[in-house]
Amino acid sequence: MERYSKENPASIQQMFGSIAQNYDKTNAILSFQMHKRWNRELVKHVGGEEEAETLLDLCCGTGDIAFTCLANSKKKRKVYMLDFCQEMLDCAKEKSFAQGLNKHHISYLQADAQSIPLPAESISLTTLAYGIRNIQNPQACFRETYRVLTPGGKFGILELTTPQNPLMRFGHRIYLRTILPLLGKWLTDNKDAYRYLCRSIHTFTPPTEITRMLKEEGFQQITLSPLFGGIATLFTCTKPLLKSHH
Repeated sequence: MERYSKENPASIQQMFGSIAQNYDKTNAILSFQMHKRWNRELVKHVGGEEEAETLLDLCCGTGDIAFTCLANSKKKRKVYMLDFCQEMLDCAKEKSFAQGLNKHHISYLQADAQSIPLPAESISLTTLAYGIRNIQNPQACFRETYRVLTPGGKFGILELTTPQNPLMRFGHRIYLRTILPLLGKWLTDNKDAYRYLCRSIHTFTPPTEITRMLKEEGFQQITLSPLFGGIATLFTCTKPLLKSHH
């Protein structure tokens, strides 16, 4: 039996706890060092740098997305960092101090993205990077995101995916199955964690299915953009100003 499985959320929680200190390096390796560029792409697509007063970063990890949004912000903003792994939130907190982001009102929530502990229509922008493939029920997460967003609020998702091009897919699979677990063991001494991460990319819901789920929850203006041949995919959508009957 596999040590880590999203059908057993506690195992995933424990796994991320074990690799939290090396999570930034992990993302660099998983994304071929392109995660920072992709993160900026996500922030740019949802207008994260200036527009949103209240920001919710789901599965925030060590805070890269939220802190990219805040990097050039002139005004003080309210930010909720949500992750179900306390060790990740501790790393994010350390990072916020190191980057001098204390002027912003940052709250750290150890919680499940399928059950967001915030009131309805309280958030103007939600981001979710590299997290949806670890969530047992993505639809429940989208439903909750829709609930907490204000009408007109934006939702941006960034996820590692499998390239469509057969040659790229072949190379990508070899990298994930053989090279990555070895790198992971060298980095964190937890080879199983990297095996799980590779498996989660291969078995992730097809991007078109994600857009279908978003539509089903009532989101509009849904876009799907493959990045670097589909090694990552960026999704954006908006909660309509008028209530949709869904």
